[in-house]
Formats: sequence, structure tokens, C-alpha cells
Amino acid sequence: MGARITQDEFLKRARQRFADQFDYSLVVWRSYKSPVKIRCTKHPVQDITITPEKHLQTLGGCRHCLRERRIEALERELNRKATPERSIDTGEMVQPIRLTR
Repeated sequence: MGARITQDEFLKRARQRFADQFDYSLVVWRSYKSPVKIRCTKHPVQDITITPEKHLQTLGGCRHCLRERRIEALERELNRKATPERSIDTGEMVQPIRLTR
């Protein structure tokens, strides 16, 4: 069982971990395992209801932030695959072949 922390300790840890990514002004503290409301500063369209415990365990970000990160990662992966690769044997540039129907 995790150690119980106070609201001040939670806010301190959350601000260390997430800097200014979230607005904690909506937090109404009951306990470390009771849900609180926070708001993403980049996408303030909807309040996020999460327990303080889970919030400190997550990677951070609202669902919109996480979606943006996922899209960026996929685009980087596609760009990496689309660039020509060097052949190990000859050092020549090899262009990947695209198959179509």
C-alpha cells in the first residue's frame, strides 16, 4: 500500500513532473485515492477526472495531447521508412519498393 500524501505534497509532485501542463485550480482534495478534477492547459476543452495516485503514474497529457504524440510518432516512423537506405554490401543508395494492387 502506498504512503498517503497530502494535497500540498500531491501538487508539489505533480508540478515537478508535469510543469505547467495542467491547471490544478479545480482540485478538491478528499484523499489520495479519491478523484480530482484537473485541466490540460493546451487543450482546456474538458476537465479530466482522475485520482491523484493515477495522475502521478501516467505519462501525462489529456487524450488530445496523447493523440497528438501518437500521430507525431507514426509520422516520424513513416518518414524514417520513406527515406532511402544504404546497402550494407555496396554502400549504394537503395530505394524501398512500393507494391500496389
